[in-house]
Amino acid sequence: MRTTGEVDPDLTGAVSSRVRVLRALRDSPEGLGVHELATRLGLHPNTVRFHLGRLEEDGLVHREVAHPSVPGRPPLRFTAAPHPNALGTRRDFRALAQVLADVLADRVPGSPELTEQAGQAWARRLMQAWTGPAPDAAGAITMLAEALASIGFDPQITSDRHQLSMMQRHCPFLEVAQEHRDVVCSLQLGLIRGVLERLGAPVEVTRLVPFATPQGCLVQFTAT
Repeated sequence: MRTTGEVDPDLTGAVSSRVRVLRALRDSPEGLGVHELATRLGLHPNTVRFHLGRLEEDGLVHREVAHPSVPGRPPLRFTAAPHPNALGTRRDFRALAQVLADVLADRVPGSPELTEQAGQAWARRLMQAWTGPAPDAAGAITMLAEALASIGFDPQITSDRHQLSMMQRHCPFLEVAQEHRDVVCSLQLGLIRGVLERLGAPVEVTRLVPFATPQGCLVQFTAT
């Protein structure tokens, strides 16, 4: 029995495994079958099938029938859908980010509300092509990680029995954040909250810790 504040271990395990399945597919554009994924990730095939089903429901994975090499039921192969980024490629916005951060820091010093609202607006634009039913908590964190990866972050899910967290590695605005931490971090917080809100996710951000480790910022969540 869990005590108040503890994180459901089924949730944290599902998030971690689902992200691993999706990343394995992103690393294999030719697609993978269930048993190939199970062997590569050290998961039971039924666990892989479950996560593939949820990823497919969330629009992150596509299936196709592979050409059979032997008689019998044709095998299925799964491929990752394109990143939820309308441009399809990453752009280097560091110069623009530096200018905007300079202006915001001068105009609204010590007031993160405006930049958090800007982050939420960015999230709405980033996720404008998404349609579908609200995902479960594990699906929401997986889709959030995908959205952040599409703009240059390298999010890593971390968890224990008390806390579900995401380490935001490879911040695309690191140089700007070193000079204008409050601006960039409140923008990032608004972006994360905006994505979760757009998804209708049963997950909330409890806090964002800038430069929590040398690897990056720490974002902590709670399931609602």
